[in-house]
Amino acid sequence: IQIPCIQMAMQAHYDVIVLNPNDNFVELKMEKEWKGLLTQNIEPSLKMVQGGSFFSLQNPPKCIPKRCSNTPEEHMDIAFIVHGYGGLVFMDLLVRRRWEVMSKVYAVALIDSEHHVGHQLGSDVQLLAWIKHHCREWVTSPKPLDKPTATVFKKEFPMVSAGTEKYSLAPSSSLQSIFKYFKKALKARTTINFSRMPIVTRSSTKRKQSA
Repeated sequence: IQIPCIQMAMQAHYDVIVLNPNDNFVELKMEKEWKGLLTQNIEPSLKMVQGGSFFSLQNPPKCIPKRCSNTPEEHMDIAFIVHGYGGLVFMDLLVRRRWEVMSKVYAVALIDSEHHVGHQLGSDVQLLAWIKHHCREWVTSPKPLDKPTATVFKKEFPMVSAGTEKYSLAPSSSLQSIFKYFKKALKARTTINFSRMPIVTRSSTKRKQSA
């Protein structure tokens, strides 16, 4: 799923960062730091791992959290394409870091998202208005690709068909459409930003020089 997306992004001259927020643990037999945990000067029968939890040396766990690794929600910084549970993670990011997201993210493509606006965003008017104008979801459907579709539970932003009824095929099936959506959204954002730039005229330049 990732490789076609990355290739298309590179062809469109995007900078690409691939995140794996679910890879948070490492097996002890592969972790060199295990020896360090055994020699820490704390309670002889207990050792602390990242996150503040303790385990018994007599019955050690099979894996421990990686250094500087937290939950998927805490790792998610910027996302343009989110699939399944990734939609829930993105909405969590929007709630926790709204100003960064609202100022930097110009479009979000969700694919069969598991988010829940009512539980995550509540009745926040500002956030609801933002997702309405910056999010679009592609859902598994018997309808042709990009045909409008909606459910009783999800009406917070435009929803269109992913062109397939298979969950695993939805990302690849909707990828071309998603990048067209990004291109249009970026063009609109650029146009708005350009229209807000001050227009320099000869008279305004003279006034600045004489000031």
